[in-house]
Amino acid sequence: MEALQLTLFQQSPAVLIGALIAALALLAGVYGFSAAQRRRTERERMRRIETSLDYWTRAAGHLYPLISPDPSSPRRAQPAASELPLMAERILACKAAPYADQELIERIDHYLDKRDRQSMLLLYRTLEMQISRLTRERRSLLARGEQPHWGMLFGLTLRPLLPFIALLLEGALLLYSLDDIHNAYVAGPPFPFFAILRFLSCTAALLLLYGVLSAGFRESGRRASFIIMALLIAAISLLHLLGLSAAPYILIVQVLVFIVGFRFTREPKRKERPYAGEYE
Repeated sequence: MEALQLTLFQQSPAVLIGALIAALALLAGVYGFSAAQRRRTERERMRRIETSLDYWTRAAGHLYPLISPDPSSPRRAQPAASELPLMAERILACKAAPYADQELIERIDHYLDKRDRQSMLLLYRTLEMQISRLTRERRSLLARGEQPHWGMLFGLTLRPLLPFIALLLEGALLLYSLDDIHNAYVAGPPFPFFAILRFLSCTAALLLLYGVLSAGFRESGRRASFIIMALLIAAISLLHLLGLSAAPYILIVQVLVFIVGFRFTREPKRKERPYAGEYE
């Protein structure tokens, strides 16, 4: 088969040139689409951050004078009656923020139900931590787009190539698997089934690794966990070099690691954090 393809290219240079042009066109198309999609995603993410910050800073601004430890600031136990409607509106509006999580919503409901100083303090701390976290995310997005470091710039330039690289790797894997299955039929059962398991194992590892590398994670301790688990599953697929007979066992180990990943990549519960609303 390879000899036939080589002979075809040697006798018809136009075929080779056409194949190269088609590959370059595909590369340019995938790169352009991926880069444009990435820019749209980051603009939408910035919009959600700005909207959430706008809601939360307005509400925190109403709460701050009531819990401020600064002696020079007017400190009151409760808001004035004239401030209550606007304050309640600003606090309730925090629920409409794109990045309002369940913990913040519970803090808001708890404060509106109790209306005491303790619930007010907890709500303010939660808002303050959420504001700090989103401010760091906004600073990171601006730096990545306007003041990237050299390594970051190199990574951002290569990132739109990930779909093309994944497509090439999957195509090469498919061609190799077809040849693998053909040879397995010569060897007899159960090797054809093992060859299919090997293809499924490598394809799943490739898709998982691509999904993790191309995902736009927000600030969270789970980001490192996702990457580590995906790299581990991809590394396990390299054990297929040991031979076709190991394919079922390798696939089973990958499935077990994937299941264990649900434990290590879950969102930490509030009681597991030092303070309410803090992201590890």
